[in-house]
Amino acid sequence: MRVNIDKIAAPWSAEIVLRSHDMDLSKSSIWVERQNFYGDRFSTDREVFLVVGFDTEFKTPDHALSRAELTEGMGKNNILSYQVYCKLYDPNQPGADEWGGVCYPEPGERLSLPDVLTFAFWKGIQQGALQQIPSRIYLVGHFTRADVPAFSDFKSMTQMMQCVRNTFLNINDHIAVTYGADADADDSVELQVFLRDTMLLTPATSKSLRALGELVGQEKIALDPDPKRDKWYKQNMDVLLAERPELFDRYALNDAVICVRYLDQLIEQCRELLGKPKIPATLTSIGMDLLLQTWRKEMDLDPLAVLGKEKVYDTYYSKRLGRYVKKPREVDLDEVHWHIPLATECYHGGRNEQFWFGPGFEDDWTDYDLSSAYPSAMALLREPAWRETRTSTKLDDYAPDVLGIANVDFEFPASVRFPTLPVRSDNGLIFPRKGRSYCASPEIALALRLGAKIKIRHGVVIPYASDTLIFGEFIKKCISKRKSYPKGTLREQFWKELTNSSYGKTAQGLREKRVFDLRDPERNKPLPPSKITNPFFAAFITSFVRGVLGEIINGLPDSVCVFSCTTDGFLSNAKPDEIAAATSGSLCNLFSNSRRTLTGNPDVLEIKHRIRRPLGWRTRGQATLLPGDGDHPPIVLAKGGIYLPEHFEDVEEQNQRIVELFLNRTPDDVIDLNIMTGVRDIITFDADLVEKKVTKRLSMEFDWKRRPYAARQAAAPQHVAFSTDPWESFAEFQLMRTYWTDFGIKSPRCLKSIEDFRSFARYVLSQSALKKEDARYLSKKRPDINRLRQSLSSAWRHSEAGFVWQQDGLSNGDFAAILSDAGIPCTRADVENGARKPFVPKRVPPTPDVYKAISALAARFPDLIFEQLVALSDSKIDLISAIDRPCQFIDRI
Repeated sequence: MRVNIDKIAAPWSAEIVLRSHDMDLSKSSIWVERQNFYGDRFSTDREVFLVVGFDTEFKTPDHALSRAELTEGMGKNNILSYQVYCKLYDPNQPGADEWGGVCYPEPGERLSLPDVLTFAFWKGIQQGALQQIPSRIYLVGHFTRADVPAFSDFKSMTQMMQCVRNTFLNINDHIAVTYGADADADDSVELQVFLRDTMLLTPATSKSLRALGELVGQEKIALDPDPKRDKWYKQNMDVLLAERPELFDRYALNDAVICVRYLDQLIEQCRELLGKPKIPATLTSIGMDLLLQTWRKEMDLDPLAVLGKEKVYDTYYSKRLGRYVKKPREVDLDEVHWHIPLATECYHGGRNEQFWFGPGFEDDWTDYDLSSAYPSAMALLREPAWRETRTSTKLDDYAPDVLGIANVDFEFPASVRFPTLPVRSDNGLIFPRKGRSYCASPEIALALRLGAKIKIRHGVVIPYASDTLIFGEFIKKCISKRKSYPKGTLREQFWKELTNSSYGKTAQGLREKRVFDLRDPERNKPLPPSKITNPFFAAFITSFVRGVLGEIINGLPDSVCVFSCTTDGFLSNAKPDEIAAATSGSLCNLFSNSRRTLTGNPDVLEIKHRIRRPLGWRTRGQATLLPGDGDHPPIVLAKGGIYLPEHFEDVEEQNQRIVELFLNRTPDDVIDLNIMTGVRDIITFDADLVEKKVTKRLSMEFDWKRRPYAARQAAAPQHVAFSTDPWESFAEFQLMRTYWTDFGIKSPRCLKSIEDFRSFARYVLSQSALKKEDARYLSKKRPDINRLRQSLSSAWRHSEAGFVWQQDGLSNGDFAAILSDAGIPCTRADVENGARKPFVPKRVPPTPDVYKAISALAARFPDLIFEQLVALSDSKIDLISAIDRPCQFIDRI
């Protein structure tokens, strides 16, 4: 290996900086301890391993690259340096030295992973800190997607890595690095290198390396006091290296130090909690291990029994041992296995709906969240008696706290503003007034209290074996630990993350979520289940959270407007006393009791924001027209998947930009963005982490999960707005999505004015009221009136629908004039064209404009038979009525 070491430096040590020298480092000259310290692949208290924090500095291309440029192989960075910082973990050397260095490749070249490790070993040996090299190495970076592709052997490494949350690491595998004079020789030694990314090991609020450095007391180094100049240097590290090499050295190595400092604390935390110095792949895996340990050691529970599993043994013949051996594996109990498909169908995500489109009215709007929604629901689950699982169609068996799942037919009364039984669609969960739902006990119990008629088609109930709260003790411990540390510290955030993330592990692998497979880029593979995946638990937890949210919003009086809901929160203009009354239902009481048990605080809701006037367009799409002025954050902003350029830094700027995009949008609007290459890009184009150009279509139209109820034109800002109510059925929603898609193709437009709404409403009514074959050839513009003109012309020529052709000597031109006077634009040619076709009854959509025109004609043609012209379908979707419908909320805009 040829390495330029003229600027190797660890600035906080007394090491001399070497300059103007080259050195050849041979991998065979490094002595690697051959002994297996560990006995097996699992850690023990006496495990010896080496942590190598690593980082790279590079100069990216001067501009964001197009897809064509990426395809041409231009997505490469100029690698300036590789830096490592190392610490040996050895029970026999508790005070082992640390060491580090910056390694500079020859210009235009790259180093392999073995090259960089050899450099790290050599530095440790040179400094006297390393005598033997353990065969287990943890290579730790922060956001490895940026640094791992810089290795020259990156392509071969991908066969030994996984992609998790769009970055690189090892989970159950390792990267093999062989040392020795000859890799095939008997005396060669294989190192096991485990790749870790601190991005996946940090709390959600501290994902940046800067935040991580502040948490561990090793802050990132500023490159210039001027923030703009500091940012410029980071984008032009080659200039910094040329102008200020000592600062470059300190800055480069410091990032690797931060990774090791964080790992120090994490390893110690794992040692305290789990009794072993573990370096997990993700933070949530620590939570799983701690939960399993809590079951075994503190609660005297068998984890397999809790999860409805058992251990069986497969017998096979081992050629190596020359005998039959037994291999254990975990399987579901029969009583569980029978019902896994139903339980999986009953698991859904959160309730996310926009109940209002456009500008809202001015009032005191409050954004509420359920307090620790998922941990609180999770803590209600008791020890299941899986062997006693039974089917049941009795509604009384499905109490709010029962572990029960079912497929049901339902119908809510018209008085229920927010039906609570979910129906899954390709566009998320829908909550229609009637239909068929896969659901769990909490929502069934709530629906019954709201007056819904329910028939259980197939249901399963799992009795509880005891009142032992299987997750409650673990969550209570996490919350207690969190409270024992000062707010904002690393350990406080660590325990907060364990508290909030454990629920997700019960649902991992249930829904088809695919991850990019580095070993086979042509296909994705399903996300595997976790150690605690259980569809019955996941179905109950999510159902309970949706149920509590549904109970609250349905408990508010009709005079309260609910603007939107998002998973575990909602935005409304409810007053405090109305909120108090709405949170007194049975599900809220269970939730409150769970909160009291876990934290001592029974509050169900917490305030997130207060604003004066909201703007909404679709699920997870809300902004603020008038901010609040109290003690709580004054802006609600959920961008609905819209990405903004980086220069919109604070929430006020982002909110203003989102509002502008909504009010000024056109059907052809796109957003041009520069984003970083993802894992798929890096693998497909053999690229590094570079900026690429992306053009995204702006999508800020309503998602039609609810039916427009009352629509008006708002004056300031000038924009249509409408309140909503639930669809009668899932089929109506599906039709509406189809109509909106087809309408956009035939007549591209945004819903910005009341006339836009009216035009779409005509189209929907025309399509929904007619048979499929009759609706196929409706015109794009005024389809109802144009179809009426055609039918009237044909009926007149063929003496149908009460007409007598040429009665009173009327000519084609005379008839055209009469139609025009009645509000049906018509020429003689139109009449003649219509007359050539046979009359087909009931082909005219029943719109208000059609009724008005026919009423005008009735004075001239008293024998006109209305029913032979107009389609009177029960399946019609009438949105036109929303324009004139009274509504206490929409009238306030």
